[in-house]
Amino acid sequence: MTCRRGLSLSALLLCAGVGGLGATAPLLHAQEATTRESPESAVPETPAQVARRLAEAYQLTNADGDRICHLTLAGKAVRPPAGVGHPLFALSLDRAACAEQIAFAADIASWSPGPGDAIRLHAPSGRLVAEFTEGAGGAWEALRERDGVYFLINPRLAQAAPTARPADLFGLWRLSRAPDAPFCTVMFGEQPFGDGDYPLAPDAACAALFGTVSPERWRLEAGDLLLLGDKGEPLRFAAQEDGSWLKVPEDRATLMLSRSP
Repeated sequence: MTCRRGLSLSALLLCAGVGGLGATAPLLHAQEATTRESPESAVPETPAQVARRLAEAYQLTNADGDRICHLTLAGKAVRPPAGVGHPLFALSLDRAACAEQIAFAADIASWSPGPGDAIRLHAPSGRLVAEFTEGAGGAWEALRERDGVYFLINPRLAQAAPTARPADLFGLWRLSRAPDAPFCTVMFGEQPFGDGDYPLAPDAACAALFGTVSPERWRLEAGDLLLLGDKGEPLRFAAQEDGSWLKVPEDRATLMLSRSP
């Protein structure tokens, strides 16, 4: 065949010495493979798949870390109670021993995965007892209304995570609601006093961000950063992978600390 302008695509392929539809097949297969491997076409994990990934041994602790309940999350589904429209999964714990350490542990009967690898603990009725959101260093945090802050620790992940030292905090930091939001500065002092606390010196503009809390000292506790004042609950921050610190549990009043340049 003589190749000339105006031929169809299949004719042009024949002219090039490529066998028409048979030649386009590898191209089509390559396009299909690209489509299958494209991140946009990835199939979301099912609750059962997430449950199997999160199923491990954990430690349920209070904020101070001096009360511990050992429990194991399983990837085996259990029959949900009437009216519960999502999958529930089995867990195991010494309920009596755990209830002596963490009162609400007596109510825990099952669990389910939530958005962002959250871990939800449920009562026998399916009622939500506590929802833990994933933090850093193998830790999940939950805030129970009129109760306090609790943590789920994955010992395997926690052992692999680096632990912050006071020297990592010394110096000037920026406090803000978001990375590009207006900020104030906070000086983390180096001279310890009292029971392992260090002086904290926020500038005047920080009052609007701290609200009713007026922290004047800081310390590291169980891998978290605590800002403390004479009144009110301490502010707890969890270390982030980029070196910043984020207030936990997260709420509408987001606060983050980033190293001042």
